[in-house]
Amino acid sequence: MASSVITFITSPNSESASAIKDQINKAKELVSEGRYLIAVFEAPNDWESHLPIEAYVIEQTLGGIHNRSADWEFFGNGVIRTYTSKALRYSKAYQWTIVRRTGDKPYARRGSLTSTTLKRNAIPVSDKVFTRDVANNVWHLLADNFKERVTTRFSTLLTWQDEEFFVVELTKTTEVNDRKALVLKEDLVGVPNKVPYFWDNGEVLF
Repeated sequence: MASSVITFITSPNSESASAIKDQINKAKELVSEGRYLIAVFEAPNDWESHLPIEAYVIEQTLGGIHNRSADWEFFGNGVIRTYTSKALRYSKAYQWTIVRRTGDKPYARRGSLTSTTLKRNAIPVSDKVFTRDVANNVWHLLADNFKERVTTRFSTLLTWQDEEFFVVELTKTTEVNDRKALVLKEDLVGVPNKVPYFWDNGEVLF
């Protein structure tokens, strides 16, 4: 069975480098060929020195820059900004980094799936939340049930509903047995605001 993993890594200040690497290694062992390891961790909010978690994810999967592994490839990274549900005040920012174990990509299964299965895996790509938020690499989410929201987004976007999906944390590993469709009605819709840019002489650039 194909399986992907999301791992939530706690604040860099509360865990050692070896503990973080152990968590990444535990997570990557559950990833099958062609599937994903998604690491989510809080982004620093100051100018202090922090453990380089993204570098650890790359190091433990792709290997060193001069000795890259043929078993893994970089997939993408991004940021999630969270907001309180009442006043919609900015709360925290998280980074995500995704690597993929080499092998057939998930969409290679498309031709063998029934129309019922394809319909169950449909993604609401015309929804304003999707076009203005989900389709980008900077997301805006309510802080309430943050982990559940993020898990649903990634599992829906990257895998089929009948595939295994695991959540790996520092002290436990959980399989997501109740795979949910991506419902966006409670998520935030990005509204762009035009900001004028000026030349040094004050004239509007655009």
